[in-house]
Amino acid sequence: MIQRLYHGGYECNTYVVGNEGEPCFVIDPGYNIDSSLDRYIDKHHRGIVMGYLLTHAHSDHIEGLLSLKHQAQIFLMREEEEVLYDPKKNLGVDFGDLDLGCYLLDDEDEIKLGQYLIKVIHTPFHTVGSCCYYIEEGGVLFSGDTLFHLSIGRTDFPTGSSKQVESSLRKLIKLPLDTRIYPGHNEKTTLENELRFNPFLQNLKV
Repeated sequence: MIQRLYHGGYECNTYVVGNEGEPCFVIDPGYNIDSSLDRYIDKHHRGIVMGYLLTHAHSDHIEGLLSLKHQAQIFLMREEEEVLYDPKKNLGVDFGDLDLGCYLLDDEDEIKLGQYLIKVIHTPFHTVGSCCYYIEEGGVLFSGDTLFHLSIGRTDFPTGSSKQVESSLRKLIKLPLDTRIYPGHNEKTTLENELRFNPFLQNLKV
């Protein structure tokens, strides 16, 4: 089960993945005002979190880490650690001297959380350590701010790189056409739909 928690203030998506009543993992815990994310996890997953997976370290995707009561391993790309701890690069979150104890990932790593096997796809261009998380069984991609419905992420933030857009997107178009895409902003889509209608993918068809 994938539950999208939409944060209107940031217009950002957090995803909680796991069957009702069972442990879950969280993609991009960007919001926990009034303990909203904690309360959802308590109600639907007995308060058990197997991990927090960050697609990148911009403030709208990580700010919930400042207040979450449920402790669990945090995962992010090795290259993104510099962004996570620098408020100028992450656009506003200051963890001070706090060490979050992150597990640092490399491209094509695999994470096993409960019944889920999650493949890491490094897609730098929105930030130096942006990545996507792919669950082959179920055909699901959590694309963060790499790929949106009919659009892609910006490259003008700190550590962004327009030169890496094409190479990053080419990794994603190799996935099965029926892959369901859950982006960091806006509504979900499919790879087939994006290959047909997303102007940023038009010239990448093989």
